Amino acid sequence: MVAIWFAFFGLPIAGHWLSSPPAAPVENRRLAPAVSWPASMAEAVALPAAIQAWLHDHFGFRHELLVAHNRLHHAVFGSFTSKDLASGKDGYVFHGSNGLMHHSPLRALCGADEVPVPLIHGQLQRLLTVSQAAAPVSQLLLVPDKSRLKPEKLPAWLQAECAAFAPPVQALLAGIRQEPDMDGRVFYPFDVMRVADQSLPVYHPWNLHWDHQGAQPVADWLAQRRWSLPRRVDVPLVEVVHPFDLQQFAPGLSHWHTTQVPAYERVNMLVCHNAPECFPEFAAEAGMLFQVARFRSAWQLPPEQRRPRLVILGDSFGEAIAEPLAPYFAEVWYLSMNNLSRLSPQQKRHLRHVAVDLFQPDVLLHVYSEQAIFFGHKGYFREVTALLSPVTPTPN
Repeated sequence: MVAIWFAFFGLPIAGHWLSSPPAAPVENRRLAPAVSWPASMAEAVALPAAIQAWLHDHFGFRHELLVAHNRLHHAVFGSFTSKDLASGKDGYVFHGSNGLMHHSPLRALCGADEVPVPLIHGQLQRLLTVSQAAAPVSQLLLVPDKSRLKPEKLPAWLQAECAAFAPPVQALLAGIRQEPDMDGRVFYPFDVMRVADQSLPVYHPWNLHWDHQGAQPVADWLAQRRWSLPRRVDVPLVEVVHPFDLQQFAPGLSHWHTTQVPAYERVNMLVCHNAPECFPEFAAEAGMLFQVARFRSAWQLPPEQRRPRLVILGDSFGEAIAEPLAPYFAEVWYLSMNNLSRLSPQQKRHLRHVAVDLFQPDVLLHVYSEQAIFFGHKGYFREVTALLSPVTPTPN
């Protein structure tokens, strides 16, 4: 019995040393870092808590147990262990439930929770004002949330609760239309996406983001109707089977869907995603931003002929629309702002210098999901505005 008892408690230790961790992060958070020897009294006091956090996140067979728990919970109850996910009708899944209590993104987007619309209006106004100096055309694309595009797929009780309220985006857009410097520079392509969704799904039932297929109609509408740009190259689309994009919230749950993706290799377009090598001009900064992409369809031409150029700044929704916009531009840069706070002031200045002063984009497009606009973390848009603000030289 003693041997069995010690063997039982030794299994997690053996699992920790003998099993390999997942090849990539599989949870929507950063696991506790490894513990080092304390270098100060404050670190020594915090050492027990740091050890406990590390043990919680790295004990043997943790990943296998997490996968088994997610699968069992979903099979028995049809729901998810993550409080960030909500199960809707007909197999639809929505992000931002937080247990569907108060201060939930889903409640905020439908108007059931109060949203500081005047504050958000002011932040976006300052962002667009500063952006005017960065590119001849500077605009904002506000991507309708899945819950706004598919409200009939929300849980019945949440639909009933939201029915008595008006979505805050209506008040925000009404205020923007009264501002001459913002009117015509903020796009909310709800109608475009609703029409497109009747042919091909803009949001797949199990996906939280749109993909190339969902973003394509909005990209064509922007390029052709708003910017009057011709398509420089026709990139063929091929059907592929992709896994859903919420596995970081539900590791172990497998679900696949068919969608269309561009075959860049057939048109000799240079494409690079999520690597420092995409931007040797600022490799360190690109590595810290992590979500970056670069599309070059005119790389064979002399630099002065590589026009027009597009820079997309935004959250994760910006990457999907960068792809269908790439055929309209000689070069497209997508830079995620989600990890902008990780950059030092010097790195931010260097990033702006290269992306604005040296690259000189013809169009600067801010792309943010409706959740980021109305439920983003405090200071998000202030950081982006500060990034684009020109640096005033200090007098000698």
